Amino acid sequence: MSDIDLARGNRIATSSTLQAHWFAAPLAAAVYPWLLALYHGAARAVERGDGAGAWLGAGLALAAALAMPAIAFGAALRLGRIPDPSAAELAARRTALLAVAVPPMFTLTGVGALLLGHPDWDIGFLLVVWAALALRIASADRAPQRQAAPGPAGATGNWRRAHGFGAVLAILFLCFHFSNHLVGLVGPEAHMAVMKVLRVVYRSPFVEPLLIGVFAFMIVTGSRLAWRWSARPMDAARTLQVAGGVFLVWAVISHVNAVLYLARVHFGIDTDWGFAVGAPVGMLLDSWNIRLLPYYLGAVFFVVAHAFCGLRIVMLAHHAPRASADRVLVGGTLFAALLATVIILAMCGLRLHFA
Repeated sequence: MSDIDLARGNRIATSSTLQAHWFAAPLAAAVYPWLLALYHGAARAVERGDGAGAWLGAGLALAAALAMPAIAFGAALRLGRIPDPSAAELAARRTALLAVAVPPMFTLTGVGALLLGHPDWDIGFLLVVWAALALRIASADRAPQRQAAPGPAGATGNWRRAHGFGAVLAILFLCFHFSNHLVGLVGPEAHMAVMKVLRVVYRSPFVEPLLIGVFAFMIVTGSRLAWRWSARPMDAARTLQVAGGVFLVWAVISHVNAVLYLARVHFGIDTDWGFAVGAPVGMLLDSWNIRLLPYYLGAVFFVVAHAFCGLRIVMLAHHAPRASADRVLVGGTLFAALLATVIILAMCGLRLHFA
């Protein structure tokens, strides 16, 4: 199955003039932090008891913030259908894929600004980044992009197989990690009790460096595959796979930086449930912590959805009917959304009580 086959019958023509939708993704990513700030203002009004209007404002602002990565994904989906993109369209496509990852990028930038002693630099820095990328799109040559010569047969396949092998190891760990977070539905004490047992394994002197190495390998191989695939026509499944991979690259870097450096070295604190949810204030009422909600939600969703995208490719490679492979992906994506929602509700305070 070729990449051209992925987009057959679902193409749009290359454009020789500037198009507004090329800039939808960087614009959405640029306003994302301001929507979270707007949510925080409304959430404080809710805390003061300002009535139904405050609740409505908070809900709309948070929904709008969560919609920004979705807008970027929609732009990537549209741009991915172009069979022979111009340089500007290819830049817009890759910018859109990057903009899907704005939640972990904003979190990582916030931590970096905090470590530099200038916590208010993060929004301005990202505004410069998105403005520069928009300028790159606007100034790029709008002639059809010359496609790079393909590498040796099987070159991408070898990278893909290596990436898939690493994914199996990563998923084994993440199954336990997400299960531990689901225990948070019972309470922080139950979550910590399970974590203490699991840490005997994944924080051992042998396993922890191995896990870090696996995730570093996934970042390198995944980034290479995303760059190559993003230059080719992409259908919805491939766009979801690449966008999810880009999101996870930034999410893993952000998470490892927060756990290994910010918590253990800079603050000298334990990365327990309280650290994850921004206790004692929590995610919902703190102007900084609210950025964790879309980040965690997207990270859990894309881990699972990305794995099912890979499973779909394996099924097609073994001559499974396309309809069956597509149904598996749709089911996996719905499961990913459900799992991410339940975990984020647990982290926001939802509890199950048993008689």
